[in-house]
Amino acid sequence: MKPAGWAALLGALVLFAADAAAQDMASYDATVDQASKLRHRPAYPREAIKACVSGTVVMIIDVAADGSFIEAVVEKSSRNAHLDRAALEAARHWKYYPASDEKGARVADRIRIPIDFEEHESCWTRLVPDTPARPEPSSMTDPRPHWPSVVAEKALSGEVVLLMLLDEEGSTHSARVETSSGDPAIDAAAKYAAMNWKYLPAMLNGKPVRSILRLPILYGQGTSAASR
Repeated sequence: MKPAGWAALLGALVLFAADAAAQDMASYDATVDQASKLRHRPAYPREAIKACVSGTVVMIIDVAADGSFIEAVVEKSSRNAHLDRAALEAARHWKYYPASDEKGARVADRIRIPIDFEEHESCWTRLVPDTPARPEPSSMTDPRPHWPSVVAEKALSGEVVLLMLLDEEGSTHSARVETSSGDPAIDAAAKYAAMNWKYLPAMLNGKPVRSILRLPILYGQGTSAASR
């Protein structure tokens, strides 16, 4: 084969390989940076706190090809204008990663993001019960907290303090870490176990009421699941 023929064949192979690589390159959708989402959480509006409202806002966010924020609109309202506005304002401060097409080129895209607003803690503590909520002792053994291996390996011990939001039936509404162990895996193990325990609700004038239970959970050798 003449040199010119070899050059043409080589060029064709290069183009074929480039086309194949482009076809194998997966496209992906635009995403929001989770760290920036945590740093700029929606501020709970004062008006919503006073009214003790909660709800979920679903937003559609337009992201430019360079990852910059274009616009956010409410697709599904929380049925509270203050919560909707708080979600939209937070979205303006998040960092975004652009989408790409099949050839790897960055393109504009839209993201659907739901934001949950729980009732503010103050709504759970307006009535002071005469009998506080407490866990059912029998349920605290199933499940027991499954501590990460580092607890035994390094002979760690201490406590995680959780705030348990309990409704009138003693069911867990949510759980939050008030005092951390310093290790996210230990905190998560305590929270997972506590969310699956059963609770006796707080009582006020003989009637069950919703409340916040401050629950210390001990970890390490020689400790029970939770301090009493």
